[in-house]
Amino acid sequence: MQNLSPQLATIIDDLSENGYAICDAFLSAETITALADKATKLYLAGAMTAAKTGQHTKLSNANIRGDSIFWLSETSEKTSVQAYFSKMHLLRNALNLHLFMNVQELETHLAVYPIGSVYEKHLDQFSQGEGVQARQLSSILYLNQDWQADDGGALRLRLTERDFIDIAPTAGKLVLFLSHDFWHEVMAAKADRISLAGWFRTSI
Repeated sequence: MQNLSPQLATIIDDLSENGYAICDAFLSAETITALADKATKLYLAGAMTAAKTGQHTKLSNANIRGDSIFWLSETSEKTSVQAYFSKMHLLRNALNLHLFMNVQELETHLAVYPIGSVYEKHLDQFSQGEGVQARQLSSILYLNQDWQADDGGALRLRLTERDFIDIAPTAGKLVLFLSHDFWHEVMAAKADRISLAGWFRTSI
């Protein structure tokens, strides 16, 4: 595709064909390490908050969702965060130009799942209520250094009611999928699991 890097062109092709894309080494190893360090420091300092579930109730229930989160801002002075937003803006432009998605905003947060915690099967786009279709494309960037296969913690992406793929949360891997099409869940892990979750949104 004209004016797209091979990496972004592959992402666009995969999204167009499958509705999801998996991209290794989305950012440099140095940027991934810096983002992981930031998340770890925030978590150990108690600066993260327990994630909530439900569009209206907004309840914390660690049995359903066990991560702690910290919302990021594009105005952050951290070089690693700026590098992330810069790359995601390039991706957003490609989504709008080649897939006509008309996404205007990116909301994103760091997340830490302690050992054994999960996020049960869910959709990222609510089925009813105000702004139900705002989230168009979900993204997860994994920050886990030296992750081993038996550490677990996979993202289970459900392709149909019966079929699914399990995606290992290895450092630098970006996973994208249409927010309204794919049920997914976070499986338990034997180590703390760090990620950067985001949603490309329309402006409604």
